[in-house]
Amino acid sequence: MSDKREAGGGQSGQPRRASESGRGNPSVHPGVRKALRILRGLPGIVAVKQVQRQIVEQVVGLESRYEQGVLLPLKNLGVRMAMQRDVAFALLKDRHFREPPEPTVYLVEEKQRSGSADKHYLTLEGRTYRIVGEEVITSREPYLEKTISLGDSFVIFPERRSSDKTPSYFLVPPLGFPELEEVRAELGIEGVLSISPSAQADVCLREVCGFSPDPALATLLVAFDLKR
Repeated sequence: MSDKREAGGGQSGQPRRASESGRGNPSVHPGVRKALRILRGLPGIVAVKQVQRQIVEQVVGLESRYEQGVLLPLKNLGVRMAMQRDVAFALLKDRHFREPPEPTVYLVEEKQRSGSADKHYLTLEGRTYRIVGEEVITSREPYLEKTISLGDSFVIFPERRSSDKTPSYFLVPPLGFPELEEVRAELGIEGVLSISPSAQADVCLREVCGFSPDPALATLLVAFDLKR
C-alpha cells in the first residue's frame, strides 16, 4: 500500500445532475446497465440496487448527524463526494466479498503539504491530510515504524504527529472500486469511488432498497460519473 495517495473528487458546491452536464439520463445509459451486471456478478455481493440522488442526500444527512453525536471528531468525506457523482448504487455484501483496497478510516491532521519528504498524506479535493493513524488492512506488509495499537484493527503512528496541540480527527475517505475502474473506458464512466456508510445510514439503505436486515451483511455505496 502506498503512503502517498490522491483521489480525484467532484468540485465543491452544488451536486451536478446528469441532465445539466450533458450526460443524458443515467437510468438508460448503457454503461450503467453494464456496471449493474458487473456488480451483481461479484463474489460476496448479495444484492445491488441503483439509488437516486435524494437517497444519497438522505445518507449524507444521517452521516452529518452521526458525526455530531460521536465523542471523537469524525468526518465522512467519502459519502459527500458520492453525492456529487452522476450515478450511485447500493450494494449488500457478505463476508466473502474482498477486503477494501485501502483503509476505510484514518486519523489525520489537516495541513499544508510540507514537501516531497512528507510521504504520509492523502490529497482529497485539493486538501492535504497527514496520516497519523489508520485502519489495519489484513493483507498489508508489517509496519516498519513505531505504532500504537487501538484494538486489533487500528494503529496510530506517534512519530508522525506534528505536536500534541495540533488538532486531529478521524476521516472516512472515498475508496477505489477496482472491478469498475478496470473497465471504466469500456463503460464510459469516470470518478469511480466506494464508501462504507455508518450504522444509521446502513439501516436507511437497507430499508429503501428492500435489502435483508441480517446483521451479518453490510452495505456499501458505489458511485461514478458518466463520461462526456
